[in-house]
Parts: sequence; C-alpha cells; structure tokens
Amino acid sequence: MDIVYGDCLALGGFRYALLLVDVATRYCWIYGMSSLTSQQVVASLEAFKSDAEGVPRKFHCDFDRKLMGGAALRWINSEGSKVIAANAGRQSSNGLVERTWRSIVQMARAYVTEKQVGREFWFFAIAHGASMINQVPGRLGKKLTTPFELVHGCKPDSKTWFELFSVGYFSHPKDGDQARSNVEDQSLDGIAVGRDDKSNTIVFYNPITKSYYRPQAFRLDEGRLPASTFPTSIRYDGGLTCGLFRNRSDPVPEPFPPGTRVNVERDEEIVRGTIQRVPLLFSPLVQTAASQDDASPSSYAILLDDGTTVERSFEDLTSSSPADGPTSESTPDPFASLPHFLQLNAKLTMDHEGSFVKGYLGHTPEGGFRFEVRRNLRSSKIDKTVPLPDFHVQWPTLLGEDILIPGHSTVSTFLKPSTSNNAPSANFVSAKNLLSPCPPSLLQALHPSNPDRKVWLDSYLEEKEGLESLDVFERISKKQYLALKRKGLVPKALPSMCVLVVKRDKDGKPLRAKSRIVVLGNFEDRVYSKSQRYAPVLKYSSLRLLTSWAVEHRRILQQGDCKNAFCQATLPDDEKMVIRPPVGDPGYAKDEYWLLNKTLYGLRRSPRHWYDKFTSILKDMGLAPSVHDPCLFSGILHVPTDANSPLHQPSQDTSPADIPPRPSSVSWADQSAPVASPPRSVLHIGAYVDDFVFFSSDPAEEKLFEQELAKRCKVDFMGDVDFFLGTDFTWRKHDDGHLSVHMCQAAFAEHAAHRFGVDRMARVPNMTPWRSGLPIDSIAPPDPGDPDLKRRTKIYQSVVGCLNWLATCTRPDVAPVLTFLASYMQVPSAQHYRSAIDALKYAYSTAEYGISFHSNAPATVHAFNHSYVRTLTKRATSNHGVLRPLLAKLAGSLTDRHGQKSPRIICLLFKET
Repeated sequence: MDIVYGDCLALGGFRYALLLVDVATRYCWIYGMSSLTSQQVVASLEAFKSDAEGVPRKFHCDFDRKLMGGAALRWINSEGSKVIAANAGRQSSNGLVERTWRSIVQMARAYVTEKQVGREFWFFAIAHGASMINQVPGRLGKKLTTPFELVHGCKPDSKTWFELFSVGYFSHPKDGDQARSNVEDQSLDGIAVGRDDKSNTIVFYNPITKSYYRPQAFRLDEGRLPASTFPTSIRYDGGLTCGLFRNRSDPVPEPFPPGTRVNVERDEEIVRGTIQRVPLLFSPLVQTAASQDDASPSSYAILLDDGTTVERSFEDLTSSSPADGPTSESTPDPFASLPHFLQLNAKLTMDHEGSFVKGYLGHTPEGGFRFEVRRNLRSSKIDKTVPLPDFHVQWPTLLGEDILIPGHSTVSTFLKPSTSNNAPSANFVSAKNLLSPCPPSLLQALHPSNPDRKVWLDSYLEEKEGLESLDVFERISKKQYLALKRKGLVPKALPSMCVLVVKRDKDGKPLRAKSRIVVLGNFEDRVYSKSQRYAPVLKYSSLRLLTSWAVEHRRILQQGDCKNAFCQATLPDDEKMVIRPPVGDPGYAKDEYWLLNKTLYGLRRSPRHWYDKFTSILKDMGLAPSVHDPCLFSGILHVPTDANSPLHQPSQDTSPADIPPRPSSVSWADQSAPVASPPRSVLHIGAYVDDFVFFSSDPAEEKLFEQELAKRCKVDFMGDVDFFLGTDFTWRKHDDGHLSVHMCQAAFAEHAAHRFGVDRMARVPNMTPWRSGLPIDSIAPPDPGDPDLKRRTKIYQSVVGCLNWLATCTRPDVAPVLTFLASYMQVPSAQHYRSAIDALKYAYSTAEYGISFHSNAPATVHAFNHSYVRTLTKRATSNHGVLRPLLAKLAGSLTDRHGQKSPRIICLLFKET
C-alpha cells in the first residue's frame, strides 16, 4: 500500500488517495482522502476491510510513518496483521504498488486529455483507471484470467464499461422540491464520472449545479465533449500530453441535443420548436420499476413556439425535405461535433517545421479542415495553409501531442522544446515531468511528501557524484577538522547549501533540474581585492562577431559545456577550506566535514581560479586571446603526434559548400606568422564562464579541438548552437550552398512581457514602439508629491532595463525609443511608464525579430556619422527622396525570423530624428 496524490484539489474534496494492491491477484483498491491525518488513513483502511471482506496477514509499504506508525499501525495490529516497511531511502519493497500507480496515472492522463476536462477530475480518472486495470486479462500459469475474476470468482462484464467523462442526458423534472413547468427543460446534462457502488448506475456530475446525480435512466452522448456542453464551467488545462488509442470508430454525437432548434411538421405545415428532452436508454444492469414503465420517454419532446409540446421520433426529425415546407436543405455543419475552441476562424498555434506558428482554423468543402496563416482575422490574404486530414478524429491527438494549441497566447511551459538540432546534448536530469514548482531548499525537495522527490534526488546525486569524481573534497571527521584548525591550516568551517534551479530552453520551457552545491562564501574570513576575484566573460558583441565569421565561412557554430567548471581548478595550499555538508544531504554522517581539494561554487576566488585554468588550457593548445576581449580566443592548434588525429584522417563532413570563400590561416597573436604547408585553418572560440562556442573552417580542426580539450577537462560537446546566452539561433542551409542564421531573444521578450503583465495584452505585429501623437520628450514631469512615484520608478527602471538588454544584443530597432525612456529613469510620470509598457508590448509583439547573417552578403560596410544623418534629415524635410537611399542601405541588415527584410524598422530609427 502507498499514499498517492493529485496536483490539485479534486472534486469531492480529495487531495490524496490510499492505493492498495494485492500481491497474489494484482487486484487494486483506491480510496480518496481529504488530508493525511490518522483519521483519514484509518477510515480508508476500514473501507478497504469492508470491500475486501477481510484484512491481509501483512501490509508492505515504504518508509512512511503515516502508514507504519501512529493510529494506522495500531489499527493494523488490532486486526491481527502487521506492516513490513522498506528501509529509509529505499523503495524496493514497494515496487508493485508504484508500478501499478504509474499505469493508473498514464490511463488517467489519457482520460483527461481525450475528453478535455480540467485537472480537478483527477480522482475520478484514477479511480476509473484502477477499476479498468482490475479487468485487464493476464496469464496465471496456462490460464488466461483477470484480477477481477480471481477476487470475485466471476468474469468481468464488458457491458459495464463506458467512456469516462462522456456527456449524458437524464430526466430531471424537479429542482429540489419544486417541479419544473411545461415550458422548461425536463432533462439535465451531466458528465459521467463513475459508477454508483449501490445501484451500479452511472454517476453524473453537473458543473453548473455542482451536484451529483444517479439516474435510473440516462443516455450517453460519447461524441460530445464536456467543454462544448459547459463552456464556462469546464476548462482544459492543456498540460497533459497523453494520447488514447481506441480500436474502434468514434461514436456519433447526439444530433439533436436539448436546446436545438428544429422544424416540425404539424397539420401539413412546418412549425419551429426547441428540443426539450431526448430519448433515454435504460441501463440493462439496473432493473427497477421505472425501467419497466411503458410510458418511459422514447422520443424527442419538442416545445413549439406557440407554447405547445409535441413528441417526435428521430425519423420524423430527419425526414423533412425542401418540398415539405419553406425551409431549404442545409449543409451539415462540419464544426458541430467540435469543441467551442475549435470553431471556424478559431485562434490556434501550430508546431510546424520546428517553430510555433500562429494562425486560424479554416474549412473548405473541397479540401476539408486546414490551418491558415493570416496577418489577422479580417485579412483575406492567406500566407500559408497546412491541411488537417481526418480532423474530426485526429483533433484530440493533435491537441494532446501539443501540435495544435488553442489561442495565440504565450506557449505553455509544459510543451516539448522544438529544435532542429539533432546533435547529442549533455546528459542531465530532465525537468519536463516536474509536478510542482522548484523547492526552495534541499530539505524540502527530498521530503517524502514532495511529488518530485525522485527527480531532485537524482539531480543532487548527479552533482555530488560529479564532485567526488573530480576529487573536489574528502570527508573528514570533526576530530580531524579541529586538528587542522589548531595548526592554522584551515579557517573556521563554512556552511554550505544546495541551490536548486529549473533551467529552461529557448522556448522558455522546463528543460533541466539542476542542483548546485555551493559554499556560503559571505562567511569567509579571508579578504581579497577585486583584481584577485574578478573573472571576465565573453562580450555579446564578440558573440555576434563569432557568428558572423562562422556564417562567412559557411560553418555552423558549435557549443560546449564544461561540467562542474568551478570544481576543476586546484585550490592553493594557502586557501584550503573546510565546509559542512548541505542541510538535507541524504548521505550525511554525524560529525562529517568536507576538506576541499579544489575550488567550489560560492568561494570568493572560484571564478578567478576557473578562468585562469581554462585560459591556460586554451593557451597551451596554441590559442591566443584577443586584445579587445580576453574571452575571445583564436589560433592554430598544436598538431599532436598521434596518427589517429582527425588531421590525419579524411574528413567526411567537408563538402564544396564548406570551403570558405576567404579562408583565414593566422591568428591575432601573430599576424605575420608564415603559412604552414599545407595551410591549416584557424579555430575561434568564445568562452562565457563554463559555456563556450567555437568554429573553424575545417571540420577536422573542430574535431581535433574536441579531442584535445576533453583530455584536459571534463566537458560535454552539444553540437550546433541552438540556444546560447539567452539567444535563439536558427540556422538555415540554402540550396545554393550558402548559409544564414537568425539570432533573436524571443524567450527573454516573452519572459519580460509576462513579468510586467504585457502578455495579457493582444499582440499587434504591425505596431511601432512609439505612442501615436505623444512624443516622449513632450510628456510633463510628474508631481513631486505623487504618492505612487517611488513604486512606479522601481518598475519603470526594470522595464527600461529589459529593453536595454534587448537593444544591446539583438534588437537595435528599440534603441531610439530606449534613448528617450532612459532620460526619465529617476522621475518617470504615469505617461512615461505607459510609453515604456507600449515599447515592451512592441518587443513582445515582434519577439521573433532579431539579427540575421548571410554568407552571400556583400563584404562592403556602410558607415554614417551623426552630422551626416542630421544633414540628410534636414534636407529630407523638403525632399523625402534624399533619405530614401540611406534607409534602403540600412534596411538590408535587419530581418525577421524568416529572413524577410524589414525596412519599416529602419524608419522607426529616424522617426524621432
């Protein structure tokens, strides 16, 4: 047995559940619990005793004191049974229930995803999943049987099966004690959530009345989704990405649900009416007096517009023809059976060709359903269409696999990352399946009640084992520590902690659950100057320079990551340090201390030690730093004597397209160095702490660099650069052999928009960063007595800071408006703040804008100074043709994500001028 949980408060008030699995028959029971109190656990065990008609001789559970102690243990002992618990930190004695739980969860996710209901239905989903698992056949020896048959002595009846969360209709002539009038609907809709234990009828839940119903007669409409029947009460979260395979055709939806307007023939004339009641089917498993009543409804009850009520059969409603009345034959609505968020022109986001594309749902009689990309809903021009064959059947799968996402809002962080980089990446603990936010401490992360305990335990063990493999520390006792301290070899032991973070990919989605053991260096007694602690990092301008060089040589930048970078440099003897293990370490022993042999994160000089080590490795390999950026290296690698070197092997990656038009063969360190024979290519590398990018015009040089660097430090090579320093790299190889790359900061722009609430605004792709008719420098200053000035100033500075980072890196189009906004950093008025929000909205609406480099771009550089621009601007006031050639030249350097030139952006640069 074990205690399980859901990710929210379920309907019925359940937060947890007690799961029990019989070892002999694999039959499982599950009982909901509103809390983890002893009373709830004992009540669940009492219910289990009643259902199982007894208590087993022994229970197996994990090391959980709620099950192996307290009132639960006393109850089990009073029933003559005992508990066998697994050792602390080990779950080997409870593997059966955990495996069963995983199967139930997979089934529950499929139920929720197929019917598009919210997470609050999780308990009904797992309860139904447990019931169906009991009826799955398996072999016992040579006999094919089921857990249900082994426990109850009879085979399960497939007639009791039904589609969970289907919409159902049942008679409901009264609201409490008050009967409904003849003009009111005599039926009620509900969602099938399970079977009643006493009558075996289906239990329906109505989200409007928030009540449960157990009707004797009902009809299931398995083809209609709850969200289409209760659009304001049912909200599909979209976070569950399981599909459901059914080896049968999908059910046909009810053609005339209650409330449908129909034509009825009466006295040889056609009159209009509204469906009030649908024919009900009595369950063959429930024999009651009502089921034998000949007057039970078997036809549609229709309320006519004149107030009278008639009954008609299904054939009567479908046999009308144009000759029977004034109504004309109508074409069946293709969207009738689809949910409300998949109607004509509904906003959709599609994962297409490695990127998320925003568009609308369309339909044509000839081609069927299709995804249409248009500028806006009113635009008649369709830029692109993607056919959606068999959409009536495939739409749950498309939504479940996140190929189609309803709406145009920010893409959910639960979605899989879309990337074109198929190269192997670094090994790490994935964060894609995390159920709760990142915990603040290791103690809370490894607590048994944390649903993500296993993920964070693996992450912490990965970090700790990595430190041990690098010989970063050695365990010593308290006695040894005090002896070192008395000799003056080490100062007072410093505390340590484990920092837990969830690293995200270029789309802002959870990618990696990372643990980092750090020293609280703020308690360190040693004092160092800034020059002794400072470690430079790669400038962003140098990253753009590397990218342009790589594209010029038609090579794609490669990316690498040094594992445990700050832990690879040896700690000098005069900087030896002793630390205490992090609080919550599962392997902690009493009076245990760690003596550091190498640097560790948190020490004041760790960044400098790593920088010195890494730069010394690069220099030893023959690379020299640039005089403008100490983290930008270039040079010709030293040739190893090994015959297996990549330089001695024929390269299979080199193609005519890889041959650079203007190859380089010398480095910054020696511009007059003689060219080797045969000439070798220069390797360029840019390092940002433990991450780095590199390229060479010769693939063999890149492979040689990877081999030589791997010999000197622990490093992972991750192939083509996909996401680096918060920048998304989109590489494209053209048919003519040329190469292009687009650099954008869409993830940062969307994060900034979410931070300041801009993501709740509608995106306007054709907007500008300026407020129409309101120049920023004409806004009046704020009132000195404004009580909101202090708070507004703090937020305003943060918004301008985000815009500054975008303008500095990949968005020069926001630089002009940023210049004006930055002038009011200390005293912004409410209108200044609104202008900053509008500028951020522009960056959010055009998040995929950035900088592109093309290998076929001309090598000529056009430069303009301020006086020349001012002269042209003054002359342009009377003659717009003077400024047009200048804008045309500058427009060639700014493009959007798809490589389309955007001269409109250049016009923005000169608008204020």
